[in-house]
Amino acid sequence: MKSRKITKVMVALCTGAMMLTACGDSEAVDDKSVHIVYTPFDEGIAATFLWQHILETEGYDVELTLMDPGPAYAGVSQDDADLYLAANPGTHSDYWDEYSDGFESIGVWYEPLRHALAVPDYVHDEGIETIDDLAGRADEFGNQIVGIESGAGIMREAQEATEIYDLDGYDLLESSTAAMLADFGAAIENDEWIVATAWNPHWAVGEYDLELLDDPEGIFSDGDTYEVIASESAQNNSDLMDLLSEFEMNDDELFSLLGEVRDADDGNEDSAVEAWLEEDEHQDLIDKWVSDANVD
Repeated sequence: MKSRKITKVMVALCTGAMMLTACGDSEAVDDKSVHIVYTPFDEGIAATFLWQHILETEGYDVELTLMDPGPAYAGVSQDDADLYLAANPGTHSDYWDEYSDGFESIGVWYEPLRHALAVPDYVHDEGIETIDDLAGRADEFGNQIVGIESGAGIMREAQEATEIYDLDGYDLLESSTAAMLADFGAAIENDEWIVATAWNPHWAVGEYDLELLDDPEGIFSDGDTYEVIASESAQNNSDLMDLLSEFEMNDDELFSLLGEVRDADDGNEDSAVEAWLEEDEHQDLIDKWVSDANVD
């Protein structure tokens, strides 16, 4: 979920739902035009650029717009955009409740999703195993919990956790995913203590040997899903819906795609998808989705 600056296609950073019309109105699109909104986190970026490739191969004209989660749900619900590929009914239950009358879930493509606070494994080995264990030790962590973008669902959960677990002395630092990961990597390199927001699936879980802290009070999402949501207009495109209904990835497939996206330079996400598809098993997966959809 690292935050990335996207320079490909007609991508604009929209911060409010009312700006969607300026980014591209999908109210009267034909059957081969698709407007996908996405958020600046790795899983959504990977899924979006993968499906841009698939749909363009199938003859669609695809427009991408980058924005925060709230406007993404609003845009699809209000028929200003066609698809959002990284919807979370648990993490974003407030957006789901507010906007779900205007969109339809096409299906779950990955599960389960887990949010947490995380520490390096050497901190975990020193007895910091649950969020409870953080209490009274703020000074050892620089008096902060390193977070990500303020609009992310995990930040709302982290704020609630500081209150429920009485984490006095900690400031929840609003940052970016990229900055959080850089801070976490630097801390590990120097054997320093750090606690940060984290989630699985994410490449950093394995690469940084981090440990997700147990959450006895159940504040953080555990068992959420990634789903595709479609606007009312998009639902009328039966071929598009049939294609997207086949979308499903396991751990190996998603983590390998995330690895390619992570290693790509900003603006080269399409190249990352192409590199991922060079593996026969990955191209075979896409071919199967298209074949099983049985589109015209």
